[in-house]
Amino acid sequence: MLCNHIAEQLENIFDYNERLRFHIRDDPFELSERQFINLFRLKKETANRLINIVEDNFVEPSRSSALDATVQGLVALHFYGLGSYQNCIGKNIHMAISQPSVSRCVRNVTNILNLPEIFNDWVCFSNTFQKLQQLRNKLVYIQKN
Repeated sequence: MLCNHIAEQLENIFDYNERLRFHIRDDPFELSERQFINLFRLKKETANRLINIVEDNFVEPSRSSALDATVQGLVALHFYGLGSYQNCIGKNIHMAISQPSVSRCVRNVTNILNLPEIFNDWVCFSNTFQKLQQLRNKLVYIQKN
């Protein structure tokens, strides 16, 4: 009887430790489009475009257990959408990574997005008053409709 109780306790400890260390991530691309946008602030198609950019400029990690470009891109998107709180992102069932890993993901993806060939392709600042006024008019039109 005592042996059975000890064996049960050891199994519980083993199961508890395994759950803490290894979490199977849910695939966020299985979410509905609306849920995906709520989580990452982009459509799936646009997120895939960003992930492809990250993959094309990704430095292959030296560890086999390192996070791939898809996970890093989604972690960074989620962080950009929230604006802060890396712990919340790490605890998300779609990410399931530690806060230091979230920090590395955000840094890696941000560095890639700041490469001149990528940044200049996606970000354009108006350099004349006329272009700036056109953008303002377009924004006002969008807000009214």
